Amino acid sequence: MSEPAFKLMIPGPVSVSAEVLKAISQPVVPHYGANFIKFYKETIDLLKQVFQTKQDLFLLVGSGTAGIDACVGSCLAAGEKIIVGSNGFFGDRLIWIAEGNGLQVIPIRSPLGEVLNPQDFLDVVNENPDAKAILVVHLETSTTIINPIEQIAKIARDHDLLMIVDAVSSVGGIPLAFDDWGLDLVATSINKCLGAPPGLSPVAVSDRAWQSIDKLPAKKHGWYSDLKTWRKYATDWADWHPTPVTMPVNNIAALNVALHQLIEEGIENRHHRYRHLATILRKGLAAINMPPMTPENLLNPVITAAYGPEGTSTSKIVNYLAKRHQIIISGGLGALKEKTFRIGHMSPVVTEEDIHLVVDALSQFPN
Repeated sequence: MSEPAFKLMIPGPVSVSAEVLKAISQPVVPHYGANFIKFYKETIDLLKQVFQTKQDLFLLVGSGTAGIDACVGSCLAAGEKIIVGSNGFFGDRLIWIAEGNGLQVIPIRSPLGEVLNPQDFLDVVNENPDAKAILVVHLETSTTIINPIEQIAKIARDHDLLMIVDAVSSVGGIPLAFDDWGLDLVATSINKCLGAPPGLSPVAVSDRAWQSIDKLPAKKHGWYSDLKTWRKYATDWADWHPTPVTMPVNNIAALNVALHQLIEEGIENRHHRYRHLATILRKGLAAINMPPMTPENLLNPVITAAYGPEGTSTSKIVNYLAKRHQIIISGGLGALKEKTFRIGHMSPVVTEEDIHLVVDALSQFPN
């Protein structure tokens, strides 16, 4: 699987620090027992600081999508209504996930490149008083749009609906306050803004969500992805084996180091640094006539989508950077394929020098 030396500038997985790489290469240890319990609990507590929560948090084995699937499948029974917002590729995936769990989906859509409108959610909630939950992507990486989940969550809370959030690409990179915003179920991935290798999906669950989950009839939905299974082991087996499965201990070790680095830098300081890098990139792209897709007021601190030269398929730009400059960026997704390219700057080790390197390489693209 060895690759030639390259600069990874995609929206995950991201390049990680040398200290994180060192942690993942240490000897394998058991996923149970006193030493692991102490280390695991510390990692969970660090994650709670990043999520800004004092409520339950679990570390599921799998991608961020696995965590989302667990959130959706655990809190609703087949046939119940869920309101799902979509303004891009991953919003559409949420609809697919909800339908895959046997739910009756009420979609709310906004055009590509525009935020989801909280008023639309209020209108649909009033029209569907029997809906049980709202499901939204926080950061839609196909368009780089950050959706107003705090405002949407207030609507959910005011109408006694659960608020479920796909925060796969946002936690650690842009503000998210689980408790203060009244969120109920949030899943993320460690291989984005948290700066660790892939393999784990942190999931936060509110007390309010548990009250709803515990009232559900037997769903016969499964075992592994049922959050009640994870809660049972976290409580009944807390003293020696707090998870229902064998955990990837080296991935947890790497995550622990990455979280310590984030806390040491300061969460707000990390956010500010990301915004600074995004501003530099946007200015550079505008200067070479590859303008960002979104206006300045919709600046995304951790990923930037841009248009290529008129009439140019953006896959050519992606391939050019990889072959000529050993820089890996991403193409557009869904309806934006061949229309945009995307540059991820969500890795904690990305620097101003990296941003200038990408812009300089793009400036050399032969039109």
